[in-house]
Amino acid sequence: MEAGSPETAQGAEKLRLKVVAGNALGRVIEVGQELVIGRLADGEGTLAADIEISRRHARIASDPGGRYAIEDLGSTNGTFLNGRRLDGRALLEAGDRIEVGASALVVQVSAPQPTPPSSDTIVPAAVEAQAPETAVVADPAPLPAPFMLRIEVDPAAGRASVSLDESSDVVRLVHEDGRWRLV
Repeated sequence: MEAGSPETAQGAEKLRLKVVAGNALGRVIEVGQELVIGRLADGEGTLAADIEISRRHARIASDPGGRYAIEDLGSTNGTFLNGRRLDGRALLEAGDRIEVGASALVVQVSAPQPTPPSSDTIVPAAVEAQAPETAVVADPAPLPAPFMLRIEVDPAAGRASVSLDESSDVVRLVHEDGRWRLV
């Protein structure tokens, strides 16, 4: 089954890949159960006819637990994950960079990872020292519905901002004297 196929498992989370280099630059590919990348692949798997990928270059697939992994399918030029050539199967995490042929893709969203059982949230000592009223939170509230986190960074100007959704307050940061600080 290819990305975008209507036969994805009911209720299964999808992996999204943002193409950041190559012929398909700017596209977002949704992966259901499996995505084969290659010149002979169906649909988005051709990466807009990237001629530097093999006929069947790589495969991204979910396992029964909802985790996604990538494997090279014997490609000529190799498949790279975070700058390292794959020599087997590797699990994917949000933010991972995949390079195949002249294309690069960044993992944006994956299936939620299981949370280890715990009843307390531990605040690092450095944070606790800055805000003593924020110590240990017992029995944290359930996770909210999915949301969008927006991060804008202008390194040349030394400014950054972070916001949740459209209606939230914006957190602004500036880079001065070699450090980032809240403003």
